[in-house]
Amino acid sequence: MSKVHIEWGNLGRSEAIEQEILERSKKVFTVAPDATKLVVHLQVTNPVQSAGVTQQKVSMELRLPNNQDVRAENEGNDLYKCIRDSKKALLT
Repeated sequence: MSKVHIEWGNLGRSEAIEQEILERSKKVFTVAPDATKLVVHLQVTNPVQSAGVTQQKVSMELRLPNNQDVRAENEGNDLYKCIRDSKKALLT
């Protein structure tokens, strides 16, 4: 059973994004080997149809023993950068 759970929200599922998240999660579980699960939630906050630049939001929650969960959230117009920055925030 995978320790990574991806919630796609209102974003269409993409194999490329899924692979990016799985690659980034390897580093997270290397630094926090006692973690039980990483929950990644993806959401489009400002869709293409609305005015302005498309915005996406990534939130990551690292579940640790004894309810010592760590959460990081990032929003921007580059989804891959948001994933990278959220992972980096979890590890600092």
